[in-house]
Amino acid sequence: MNVELPAAFIAGDWGTSNLRLALCDEDGKVLELRQGPGAAESRGKFAEAVDGLSADWREKHGQLPVYLCGMVGSAFGWIEAPYLACPADVHELTDGLVSPRENVHIVPGMKCTNPLGAPDMMRGEETQLLGAVVGGIGSGRILACMPGTHTKWVSLHGSVVQEILTVPTGEFFALLCEHSVLVRDKTTPIEHRAVDFERGLAEATRHPEIPVLHKIFQARSLRLDRQLSPEGAASWMSGLLIGADVAGALQLFDDRPTVHVIGTPQLVKSYSAALVLAGCTAQAIDGETTAFAGLRYLHRVRTGKDS
Repeated sequence: MNVELPAAFIAGDWGTSNLRLALCDEDGKVLELRQGPGAAESRGKFAEAVDGLSADWREKHGQLPVYLCGMVGSAFGWIEAPYLACPADVHELTDGLVSPRENVHIVPGMKCTNPLGAPDMMRGEETQLLGAVVGGIGSGRILACMPGTHTKWVSLHGSVVQEILTVPTGEFFALLCEHSVLVRDKTTPIEHRAVDFERGLAEATRHPEIPVLHKIFQARSLRLDRQLSPEGAASWMSGLLIGADVAGALQLFDDRPTVHVIGTPQLVKSYSAALVLAGCTAQAIDGETTAFAGLRYLHRVRTGKDS
């Protein structure tokens, strides 16, 4: 007989634009999930946001410990959680937790010198990686792709993060769609069209030695020449940018045959298609699941239930 465990802790993945706050049992099972304002909107009122969303949980279950990752630990967050310098083992995140008040714990980010010799960092993704490692992502040399507004490519050796590379693919796509005539006018909806996305991916593989900047005007010229529909241009551009992102990252990270893609279902599917086209095997992993798994691990270590 399955017996539901009582609530044990609250876990929050706090991105720039959205908060996912979960009531969890001791096994990390999400008993209830709520959405809240992102870190950008919560500046100066992080405590109020958490307390407002979790008031009835705390009334029913008592003062549960709260574990938060993401931009809540940034310079404009609730409290700044210093970055761990790479190479660093994701298990070391336990030692870097900071607490803005009793029973609230914020996960630090990680920073490195990236393959281009520039500083790079991540916040939130390190907790997803911890969850993936605890869940058995593998050993040896690992390459993870974590697509989003700012896509992260992360090189690991076992559980040790070696290098991080941030590529603002999603932000660049949004800027082109919202503030440029290249992709759409304001009345054309943005929707995913698989055929046009695949055309964009294919264009990214043509003349791979040519920078993507020399190709993006095609989103407009193909529409003007009626070879691409107004509704399909955004998907074509998405394919072009994701294809270029993947091609560049594989060059920088030694073209590894298997890439673990961690994120939301649609982005995981899109990046996986680009990786397969590039000759790689893509291992899809749900980002929300791994984030909460990472926070569960931190809770269990802190309470002495995991070594």
